[in-house]
Amino acid sequence: MPPRDLANPIRDLFDAAVRHYAVKLTCRRCRHQRIFDPHALWYHFHRRGRPDWLPDVREKCRCTSCGARRPTLDLVHELPTDETLPMPSEIEWKKELRRRR
Repeated sequence: MPPRDLANPIRDLFDAAVRHYAVKLTCRRCRHQRIFDPHALWYHFHRRGRPDWLPDVREKCRCTSCGARRPTLDLVHELPTDETLPMPSEIEWKKELRRRR
C-alpha cells in the first residue's frame, strides 16, 4: 500500500488506475499471487455495478487455487501478471475521467 500520509490517499480502483498502481492480490492460505492491471480490474467492477473501494474489492475476490476469500491487497508499481480481464475502451475510460473531475 502506498503511504497513508498522502494528501489524496488512494481509496478505490479508479484512483489506483489514474496513478498507475497495479493491484497485487495474495492468498492468505496458499500464498498464490496475481497482479492485475488497475484499469481492467476497475472496469470489471464498474460493468457489474459493484463498488470499487479497496476494502470492498478484497471482500469480493477469491483465490483461484484454493478458493479462500479475502486475499491481501497491495498496490505496487509492477507489470501485471494476469491478462484475463478485458480493458475498458478508450471512450469508456475518458467518460469516467470527465465524470470524476
